[in-house]
Amino acid sequence: MSFMMLNIAARALAAQQLALDVTGNNMANATTPGYQAETANLTEAPPQPIVALQNSELGTGVVVSSISRASNPFLSRSVRTQLGNQGYWSSINQALSQIQSLFQEPSPSGLQEGLNQFFASWQTLSNDPENQASQEQVIEQGKNIASQFNTMATSITGEMQNLAHTAQNQISQINTLSQQIAQLNTQIASVTSSGGTANDLLDQRGQLLDNLSALTNVSYTVSANQEVNVYLGSNALVVNGDSYSLALTQATQAPVNYPTNAPLPYAVTWLGSPTAPGVPLTGLTSGQLLGTLSVLNTSLPSYLNQLNTLAYTFANAVNSQSPTTFFTPLTSAEQSSAATMLSVVSTLTPGSLEDATNPGNGSAALAVSQLGTVIDPQYTTLVGQVGVDGQNALNQSNTANTTLTSLQNALQSATGVDLNQQSATLIQEQQSYTAAATMVSVEQSTMQSLLQAVG
Repeated sequence: MSFMMLNIAARALAAQQLALDVTGNNMANATTPGYQAETANLTEAPPQPIVALQNSELGTGVVVSSISRASNPFLSRSVRTQLGNQGYWSSINQALSQIQSLFQEPSPSGLQEGLNQFFASWQTLSNDPENQASQEQVIEQGKNIASQFNTMATSITGEMQNLAHTAQNQISQINTLSQQIAQLNTQIASVTSSGGTANDLLDQRGQLLDNLSALTNVSYTVSANQEVNVYLGSNALVVNGDSYSLALTQATQAPVNYPTNAPLPYAVTWLGSPTAPGVPLTGLTSGQLLGTLSVLNTSLPSYLNQLNTLAYTFANAVNSQSPTTFFTPLTSAEQSSAATMLSVVSTLTPGSLEDATNPGNGSAALAVSQLGTVIDPQYTTLVGQVGVDGQNALNQSNTANTTLTSLQNALQSATGVDLNQQSATLIQEQQSYTAAATMVSVEQSTMQSLLQAVG
């Protein structure tokens, strides 16, 4: 009987020590990203028959049957779906915020102020067409406005190139994450197939799935041995221990109405194997990558196209009213370089701005000065679109952030570490451990008394 009590006490000490270790590990990882709380599951040890009592059994203590990991598959999927939505709008908001500074109006250095000064210089010239200083000022303002158009176009194309690099980096991250998930699949399957639990590995893989979901929309299935298969649309990124890569490709031909001074659009291809040719990826619906491509392939080309049209309309309108050709003639086909989208005729001199057939007549200069009523509304429309797009992206990003935070809090409540609860559990386990230790002490005292009695 005494030896049985010692065995019971020993099992209790071992079980409570392990439970204390699990609780301590939970508390240590309370702020670790991706960590999900663990529980030491205590069960009765197998009973032992009592010889003196027929068909009777006596309990033999407690054991830790397993260490389980808190999980909520529904909330986990909801969070990952929202990570993709938040990543999409955050990416668009960040990209458009870089462009909005170009169209910040009114601004002392903005294009609208440049247009105002250009037309104002023609207004001054119309009052005294033969005044050389006024003629030189018109030419100078023409060079300034041409430089502003060119700078804006160059800035837009430069941002498109930056976004292309961003998209390439995002695809590289997706490929790396897919490889890491496949490697963890192999490790997890090895542990679970031998009857073990791979809680730490599952936490690591869950964090990788979160990171991947922020980059692009993924779906996944979990097999019986805890391997996860990941898909982007109908294309596999991870199948068991194998991963498949994506690549960024650039079009070789511009779409209809695409600006000729812009980098050609980009697309994503799926590589079925290292030696297989890429096939167009379908199924992108959210994530940072889609947000980047949306601005790169749609928003910025649209802004640049409208800016090109404005420059074309502006230059030809001025040329049609000026006594001489003022700006280098532009056609849509000739706008091949953002850096030289608009320029003043190199041979233009102050004297050439006078009406040779009617000296002293300022009607032509006056007509040019009044072109602002045609040009300004077009630019205002472009500025308005950039502003509306940027504000919409900001609003959507804020809404997505709020929703994501709410879902993450719900998931944390369901699977994360509650320090108050863990502290209470720790005290309870400590008391149980102390009780088991007391059992050992009592049994030792009883054995000592018995030995003294029979001695």
